[in-house]
Order: sequence, then C-alpha cells, then structure tokens
Amino acid sequence: MTRSYHNPNPYIPASLSEIYDLLGAMFLWAPTFIDESGVFPERNLESEFHVLVESFGVVRKKLGEERYAKLVDLAAQAKALFADDPEDTNGKTDQGREVLLAIEAVIQEVRSSRVKAKLEDDGEEISGD
Repeated sequence: MTRSYHNPNPYIPASLSEIYDLLGAMFLWAPTFIDESGVFPERNLESEFHVLVESFGVVRKKLGEERYAKLVDLAAQAKALFADDPEDTNGKTDQGREVLLAIEAVIQEVRSSRVKAKLEDDGEEISGD
C-alpha cells in the first residue's frame, strides 16, 4: 500500500544529536517507515526522508558544504534502497541500513570535531550539537 505524505509541517530535527536520534529510529522503522500502530499515520518512506534531508539543511553551517552534499546523496541512496525492498526480502533493506550507518558516522564525526575544537552550540555550551 502506498501512502502519500500528509503532514505539511513535520518536526524537523534542529541539532546534530536530534538527527542522530532520528537515524536510530529510522534504522528500526525501515524499510517502509509506516507506523503500524496508527499513532503517526503520516509517517512513511517519503515523510521520513523529507524530515531527514530538511534536518541536514538546518545544521548545514555546522556540517559544511561538502558534508552536507554527501549526506543528501547518502539519504537519496538509502531511500532508493528501502523503496526497492518494501517487504524486506531482497537484501536492499540491509544495504539501506548500512547507508544510514554511514550517515550516522558523518554526524558523529562532526559532533566529535566540534567538541574537540570547543565550538559553542546555540546555547553557548560545548556539546557537539
């Protein structure tokens, strides 16, 4: 069953740690990202990758242009892999999860480098966000 994207104003993660948390959830929701409980009926492959890519835009300055472009490309790759394996039967879901782990590694690299450089976050503390 194909569901369209209904929520015009989804919450977009606004920090590196929130993106990291989103990736963990996406790992579990793959490959369809559909909420079977019905609590989040708008959640699906399209909506979750929209949120992910938009979140990269929110922290783009912290990522830098090269990492930003890399993350957008990786997100497109992961989305395509999940779309090609909606029943989790042909191995592309596992490949998509590997791409999510690659995205996670980039996010963690940025967080670590920000802490090491003692760069303040928006709240004037050093947390890597």
